[in-house]
Amino acid sequence: MKHSIYELVVTDDSLPFDVSLHSVNYVPSHWHNSVEIIFVLRGMLEATVGPRKYALKEGDVLLINQCHVHEVIGLDHNIIATFLIPVAYLREHINQLDGIQFDCYSGSAGSDKKKALDHIRHLLAEMVQLKYKKGEAFRLEMEHRMLGVFSTLLKQFKGATTSGAIQEKYMERMLRIITYIEEHYNEPVSLQDIAEREYLSVPYLSKFFSEHIGMNFQSYLTNIRLKNAVEDLLRRDDIPIAEMAMAHGFPNVKSFYTAFKNRYHMTPHEYRTHYRPELGQQAPAESSNYLAYNQSSALGIISQYLRRSQSFAEEPIQQLQTLCLTVNTEVEGKPLKHTWRNLVTIGKAQEGLHADVQEQIRYVQQHCPFQYLRFHGIFDDGMMIYREDGEGRPHFNFRFVDQLFDFMLSVGLKPFVELGFMPSALAADRDKTVFYRASYVSPPKSMDRWCELVDRFLRHCMNRYGAAAVESWKFEFWNEPEFRTFWPASEEQYMELYLRTYETVKAVSPRLQIGAPGRIITLLSTDFLERFFALCKEHGCDPDFIPVHFYPHEGMEEIMGLESMDQHDRLEPFKKLLKEFQGISNNPDYLREMLIRERGLLDELGLSECEMYLTEWNSTTYHRELTNDTLYKAAYIVKNIAENLDRISSFGYWVLSDNIEETAASASLFHGGLGLLAQYGIPKAAMYGYEMLNKLGDRLLAQGDGYLVTEKNGSYQILTYNYCHFDDLYALGDTSFVEDTNRYNVFKDEKTLKITLELLGLPSGRYKKVTHTVTRRHGSSFDTWVEMGAPAYLTAEDAAFIKAKSMPMRQVQELELSSSSLIHVSTLEPHAVQCVQLIPVS
Repeated sequence: MKHSIYELVVTDDSLPFDVSLHSVNYVPSHWHNSVEIIFVLRGMLEATVGPRKYALKEGDVLLINQCHVHEVIGLDHNIIATFLIPVAYLREHINQLDGIQFDCYSGSAGSDKKKALDHIRHLLAEMVQLKYKKGEAFRLEMEHRMLGVFSTLLKQFKGATTSGAIQEKYMERMLRIITYIEEHYNEPVSLQDIAEREYLSVPYLSKFFSEHIGMNFQSYLTNIRLKNAVEDLLRRDDIPIAEMAMAHGFPNVKSFYTAFKNRYHMTPHEYRTHYRPELGQQAPAESSNYLAYNQSSALGIISQYLRRSQSFAEEPIQQLQTLCLTVNTEVEGKPLKHTWRNLVTIGKAQEGLHADVQEQIRYVQQHCPFQYLRFHGIFDDGMMIYREDGEGRPHFNFRFVDQLFDFMLSVGLKPFVELGFMPSALAADRDKTVFYRASYVSPPKSMDRWCELVDRFLRHCMNRYGAAAVESWKFEFWNEPEFRTFWPASEEQYMELYLRTYETVKAVSPRLQIGAPGRIITLLSTDFLERFFALCKEHGCDPDFIPVHFYPHEGMEEIMGLESMDQHDRLEPFKKLLKEFQGISNNPDYLREMLIRERGLLDELGLSECEMYLTEWNSTTYHRELTNDTLYKAAYIVKNIAENLDRISSFGYWVLSDNIEETAASASLFHGGLGLLAQYGIPKAAMYGYEMLNKLGDRLLAQGDGYLVTEKNGSYQILTYNYCHFDDLYALGDTSFVEDTNRYNVFKDEKTLKITLELLGLPSGRYKKVTHTVTRRHGSSFDTWVEMGAPAYLTAEDAAFIKAKSMPMRQVQELELSSSSLIHVSTLEPHAVQCVQLIPVS
């Protein structure tokens, strides 16, 4: 049967009932072995159940009892949630179900039932949200709410069994009849034909049909023809309407138009224009009952509804996960270099001259000092290094370079310089730019002039700061050339630029360190990598180190449009990546796996001795990804650095400050920027994640999921964290559940983590136990901002309050250890981070 009037509702293994989102066109008369609940999220519909008609609008709830024939007609653009609950499931939980029917239609319910209906709506909305989030307790959570719905129905909407249900003894006959109609609806089917097949008289069959379907035979046949015609009307624009009418069994065009206008109150052409305004787009796949709908829009409506009805919400009870661990502090352990402290990043060189960014750099160096500061755009026009006079002669000015490097060195940072981009005066094509504040990505109009620029720049630095100092700096070559965004010219031109630059750098001093081009390691193609290092082997220009970048977007080739490099606007994929959240990998261990993979690739290329520096990494490339500001980011940073300690030579988080000129500045304080610090120098939870890491010792004693233990000079450090990854829906790019002041609805498997850790072999004596904890109440400036009312604009007093109020929790306790063991219990909410320092005192 193509579209059976009787639906046997079969649920999957995860749930004993069905929860779905739809947009209704026309669902013809049918019945099933389940109770059906319709919850209208948007638009208007008309439902007919037996002889009764129900007008449904946004917020309405209608329950249809099992085995009652019903049809549903969409009157405009609509979105509904449907719940199909098999009778077998209800019998397990409701005594004497066969003697019960429910009378629940919000459109006619009195004020005395308003509270009950609001409670039912809230539970239904929560089930839709849970369906698309899931989690370890998914089934229990769903059943808890569904049983809550029926508990309320039993209390407020229970009635006695009435007529109208299809009797079981007639079901087989009905199935044969409507199956025949479905298979032959586009032929001249008559009541006489069916009567003969069933060995019934025409009058008896006519009465039988009307009693059990709720309409006469001809009306039902017309509805079936109309339903199938409308599906083609929406799906295909290559068939004339007249031809479509005849193909679906209408005797003539006039009868089709008459039936159509009676049902939809508009002509077929008006209907097609209304529901398919862009006829050139790909039509939705075949669906007998429902149209395609916008899932993000539907889930957004659900999210808004739940916010409006928070009075019915129950405080969620988190899953509790417990770990009991024993650590012997007398083991030799593993020495730690903490290479993650080698590098921190800002966007462009010019940003390092801004007073606010410099204040943020000072803050970082005071609380979590790094060795190098990386940036790109050293040759951007904003640095005013290069210009040409009217006769084309080059002029060089390193005043802003000196100001930047003087400041960096004054706070203990060495330059980690990306050699790029091109000064506009030297660019062969000034139309090739990237970023909000333009950086030129064109090849040079003169390779000799480019080499002269690099030479003069390096010699100036060596003269000012000394050869030994500059030889300890790092010079990364031009950024991500696989993407046309950053290198719109040919690969051959890029290879020449690298070779000539390498020769120029080494001519100034062979001890100067030049790195390979930064490569995004989630780009799975290795073609460019292999050709680049083949060139290096051929010309003896192997880089001194290898920079890599990480952003957890799977399918990077497709996202960045590498399959269509000849498209007119080659920057469009990159612009979209900066401006739209396109989802991330649902693999919480993606960084670790990609670093291992990249190291293996380099080993295969004979580069096992070459140091690898992670010079850019983040959980997203999107500068407005709202979870960037939340507590989540602290756990994300701690987890990924803890799991990859000393695996590579740096972990250059991209970026330190929200003040970055890749995109236009946002007027909002917490706008989802990539930085560790927000405007006004307000540290985010991410920054405190780094401060927790900075308290670790230099000898690793133990490590596992969610914890590590270190030692330094007789002191011991316990770092614990409760990382929860994005749920599958958010990972696909659906942002329906996240909004400006509510950003924690997009994670799965959230749990309270309780780690009981016993340290053995400790020297007896007195200790000071200092505990720092980062939670939503302590250490999350975003949550503090929300708590104070989420002001759109901040005064200096507001900013000072947020800084002071959002410090991590600090607890200090003195202990006297008479034995050689200590038990510490760390109880962490989702995304929380804690560091305990056990310091011997005399």
